[in-house]
Amino acid sequence: MPLEFWNSVLFVDESKYNVFGSDGKQMVWRKPNSELEMKILTPSVEHGGGSQMGLGCMSAVGVGNSHFIDGMMDKYMYLDILKQNLKQSAEKMFILSHYKLYQGNNPKNNAHTADSGLYITVPK
Repeated sequence: MPLEFWNSVLFVDESKYNVFGSDGKQMVWRKPNSELEMKILTPSVEHGGGSQMGLGCMSAVGVGNSHFIDGMMDKYMYLDILKQNLKQSAEKMFILSHYKLYQGNNPKNNAHTADSGLYITVPK
């Protein structure tokens, strides 16, 4: 694709950020039949230390607005966040006249609601 195409694309995605370490499994390499050494384990806190969900966008010409998500995000919250932030982000990056939206494959990103004023599909 030509450079002009990529200069008008907004990439949107959400991610979870852990306040303290990972919330996944921890892998440790050790020799068979050797004792586990506590010094190689990553420290942890009770109840996981908390996390925060965030949604943001970027393009080839810059970074757009980011939004912190309170609670569980459904397709209606997703659409509302996009309505509040996409136009401002496109203006900030000077791509308002015509931009293309690319987003992840999360089911809520396929939010087809007739009353939303915003019709979003995931590019294939």
